[in-house]
Amino acid sequence: MGGFSDVTEKDYFAQSVVWAVEKKITSGTGNGKFSPGQTCTQAQILTFLWRAKGSPEPAGTAALPGVDGSAYYYKAALWAKELGIIEDAFAADAPCTRAMAVTYLWKQAGSPAAARANFTDVPSGADYAQAVAWAVEQDVTSGTGNNRFSPAQTCTRGQIVTFLYRAYQNK
Repeated sequence: MGGFSDVTEKDYFAQSVVWAVEKKITSGTGNGKFSPGQTCTQAQILTFLWRAKGSPEPAGTAALPGVDGSAYYYKAALWAKELGIIEDAFAADAPCTRAMAVTYLWKQAGSPAAARANFTDVPSGADYAQAVAWAVEQDVTSGTGNNRFSPAQTCTRGQIVTFLYRAYQNK
């Protein structure tokens, strides 16, 4: 589906992948594959977020420690830093967790207040608790089952484009 041999109509992320490709958020990983089960890195999600917002030019060119100016995610990282989505510490190749993903989306949305989400694994004082609550209110996620959000679980490419699709498709 969507021109990828590893995405079928039955996959929960199929519509999200088609949307992400149409919006030029991603083009896959090569050789006709999207690699939906591959772990999504922090650089990838920031690049996807940036592209979903139209790839705006960062206002400045302040350096980010450890980020080469020729990296594919350089402008996305600068943009994310300018918006307060990330701080100076940025681990481009590190996996993106579910908590990070919803926090990035929430911060990009302006960090709006949200009612508490009642997941057994999201303490009310966690730095990502408001982001999780917002993501639930916005129908970005409903958790992973059994009243859990699984904040430390790494996100796959299929999950990330699904979060983005749910956050941005008609907004």
